[in-house]
Amino acid sequence: MQTSKKVLLEVDHLCKTFPLKHQLLGHTVGKVSAVNDISFTLYKGETLGLVGESGCGKTTLGRTILRLIEPTSGRIIFDGVDITHCSARQMRRIRRKMQIIFQDPYAALNPRMAIRQILEEPIKIHQLSDSKVASTHRIHQLLDYVQLPSAILYKYPHELSGGQRQRICIARALAVEPTFMVCDEAIAALDVSVQAQVINLLMDLQKELGLSYLFISHDLRVVEFIAHHVAVMYLGKIVEAAPATEIYKNPKHPYTKALFSAIPTIHPSKHKERIILQGDVPNPSALPSGCYFHPRCWKATAQCGNVHPALVQTEGENHQVACYEPETN
Repeated sequence: MQTSKKVLLEVDHLCKTFPLKHQLLGHTVGKVSAVNDISFTLYKGETLGLVGESGCGKTTLGRTILRLIEPTSGRIIFDGVDITHCSARQMRRIRRKMQIIFQDPYAALNPRMAIRQILEEPIKIHQLSDSKVASTHRIHQLLDYVQLPSAILYKYPHELSGGQRQRICIARALAVEPTFMVCDEAIAALDVSVQAQVINLLMDLQKELGLSYLFISHDLRVVEFIAHHVAVMYLGKIVEAAPATEIYKNPKHPYTKALFSAIPTIHPSKHKERIILQGDVPNPSALPSGCYFHPRCWKATAQCGNVHPALVQTEGENHQVACYEPETN
């Protein structure tokens, strides 16, 4: 029962707007709403998959939740504490429990530091060990978590493969004993075979350590495999959210249906009609009136162009959709 689950993260009407500056004069000439009135709940030990086209605001949402980017409005409640306006000193204590794994594992690691130094740095910063022996024990424990040999400690990032570098990034995030991790396209830069290994590793760590993930990805097959719940973003807004099994079986928003129709399959019985969206994604600095998707939607009505639909509950269990004319199977 959902009532027995413990809430870890609540995002309440979160918005992030960036000013649009004149190239020559430097004054503000407009704004870009990268995250627009987003609300969701993440439960302890679960994964929320966040999907959508490039530029829809997924990465900005993840970094705003971590307060790496300051929100414009709304609230972020982490483990019962409203962190929206916490000071830098307060955030330093809280951020131990909130970590991020970036897309490019090479750019995320300091090339001048050996792997031991990289793993030891967060332990020192947060004063998590009282001796060199304890620190060394913790570093070897982290290597065990990510299934890497101890000999790797004396190597540098450029000496490692992409998969090994990403495992080190995961180990570094785990060093401060987090409960919540943002995986920002964490497997996109890896080979397909390595992607599967890293996904299995993340799932094993979730079971062992009780971690919760915000898993940002454009790979819908991976999200289906790892996520408990899925939220679909379009131009800064969530247009559909549901348990993973429900949304993949019964997508209701036309945009979600178009995205899922692009998932490749080799099984003849699972062949789906490909939905080709017309037109281009609107400019985020000049968003259309009403539903942002209506210029590309084959079901759009006059109402869609006038008033933006709210994200409301449908007849499905925990299934929300922002559409006046939702799809029915």
